[in-house]
Amino acid sequence: MNVKNDKAMALAGLLQCGHLVSGIARSGLVAEDSMSGSLASIFVTNPDETIDVYQNGTGVRTGLRLLIEILDDGNYAEHSETIRYSHTLIKLEKRLRSKREILHRVGAGIRDIQEHQTLNGLTANSEEILERLSSLYEHTLSAVEPRIRVLGLQKHLRNEKNTNRIRCLLLAGLRSAVLWRQLGGTLPGLIFGRRSIVDSAHKVSKIIN
Repeated sequence: MNVKNDKAMALAGLLQCGHLVSGIARSGLVAEDSMSGSLASIFVTNPDETIDVYQNGTGVRTGLRLLIEILDDGNYAEHSETIRYSHTLIKLEKRLRSKREILHRVGAGIRDIQEHQTLNGLTANSEEILERLSSLYEHTLSAVEPRIRVLGLQKHLRNEKNTNRIRCLLLAGLRSAVLWRQLGGTLPGLIFGRRSIVDSAHKVSKIIN
């Protein structure tokens, strides 16, 4: 993998999380395999390669499809909420760079949850892990501006299980936003380098399939 392909994967990871959040808020439903791939990325903090963050790339299949649909096919209106959530997460990541205490608490919390997960043989999307990650997000990131306003049906948003899923996916989206920025991702680069990003997304999709 090269840096361009790595950036495409990180961006796909970000879009996938935004897409899943939107789906839960609107329908109360989520693709468990996609959610599992997103949540697993939270716990891969020292990867040898970017592809390791996303389960050898299979963890962002949905995100890669979205990336191609949005940037290549121009389906901006259809994916407007996914784009909005992703953009807000990018802005939140930028804001958090100056908040070292919060970042330290998030990192320590993730390590504690990962240890609990390993000791008890739990999966990343088990209810217990979802509850712990959700609580971590609520007590660290939820009050940091810009706050992410999730739109949807109240019957779904009031459901505690859905609330936990949404917070966890926002945390996973933030992890991808951090990685994307570390790889050199920028908003101007996203706008002016669209063709290159799409080509990389197609290449990664072929590799993982």
